Amino acid sequence: MKRVTIGKITRVRGLKGEMVVVPFTDDPQRFLDMEKVTVAKDEVCRQFPVEKAREFKGKVLLKLKEVESPEEAKKLVGGFIEIEEDQLVRLPQGSYFIFDIVGLEVVTTTGERIGTVKEVISLPANDLYLVEGDEKLYLIPAVKQVVKGIDLEEKRMIIQPMEGLFDL
Repeated sequence: MKRVTIGKITRVRGLKGEMVVVPFTDDPQRFLDMEKVTVAKDEVCRQFPVEKAREFKGKVLLKLKEVESPEEAKKLVGGFIEIEEDQLVRLPQGSYFIFDIVGLEVVTTTGERIGTVKEVISLPANDLYLVEGDEKLYLIPAVKQVVKGIDLEEKRMIIQPMEGLFDL
């Protein structure tokens, strides 16, 4: 089964093997309900039961069973927290995970190819899609006035460019 990265271990905290995790999710609360995670580091993946998790200054403090000391936890720093795809939260209709968007081919409603989504930039007002075209980069706002459709099976995003969008 496919795994999805939801955070990165950045450092050790305390004397009992607790780790600070930067979440790659809009909802760090999801860490609080997990029973197990996979830690991927240096091409090695190992599954751990979760002992406890709590929010801490926009990050997550994660304590894994079997990791009982700062020395053991330090070996996992730099690793990525992954979950099985079937553990993902259900999104509302019309919402997508970032990993679903990255890699989509972007075309206009008239069929003109613009490029490929390389990155999703999260901003307070709305996300921006960084699209790499043949000769330049484009920033496409993730708003209904511009994004007219997303077809994950076809790996395609259809946009209706606003006036001046490509003039930058």
